[in-house]
Amino acid sequence: MMKRRSFIALATSAPIGLALSAENQEAVVFATKLNEAKEAWHGKTEDVESGVFVSTDGNLRLEVSLIGKNEHIEEKSVETEDGVETIYVYNGERLPRWVHPQDGVIKQFRFFWDNGEIPIEKRFWNDFGGCRIGQTTVSKESIPDDLMIEFEDFLGNLDGPKVILSADGGTALIHWRIIDMDACCGHRADVRWIISRSGAVMRHRHTTPSAC
Repeated sequence: MMKRRSFIALATSAPIGLALSAENQEAVVFATKLNEAKEAWHGKTEDVESGVFVSTDGNLRLEVSLIGKNEHIEEKSVETEDGVETIYVYNGERLPRWVHPQDGVIKQFRFFWDNGEIPIEKRFWNDFGGCRIGQTTVSKESIPDDLMIEFEDFLGNLDGPKVILSADGGTALIHWRIIDMDACCGHRADVRWIISRSGAVMRHRHTTPSAC
């Protein structure tokens, strides 16, 4: 005869095991659904040459564009101490040394605070390349509720500047994770602009050590 305690143990353990199995199965189904969705999202993503970026509160707006592939670029050869060097001129202005025009060079950088423009001097944004702007054709309306958080993360990780207003509302931050043109293997660098309401600007660039 089976002891009462043993019988109770078997009776209570079976449903728990079945519940865990169901949970695991549900997790596998969701993981498969998410992976398929991410693959589809990435397949509908492309690099573009311009974009408008707004802070979550709506008070800050950045309109930025890159030199396009079909724009007229003047190419010149000049003598330097190291020999002949190729330089590029766009709209009468020489581009940064060693940077090709189609390497993601900014041509327009307009910043607005409460719909009023704060002029940002060119020296803060026209001396480097490696900028990328990513865009997806996937609409939020097509995303099911259970994937919305993951889709928001996907949008947040697209290439392009992020615009953030400080907690006290007195400082704006623009952060752009760019391709480091001085490194190999598509290494990334972080460029940050800190802007006050008075128009004072401070820019900082940080590059982590490359693994290659």
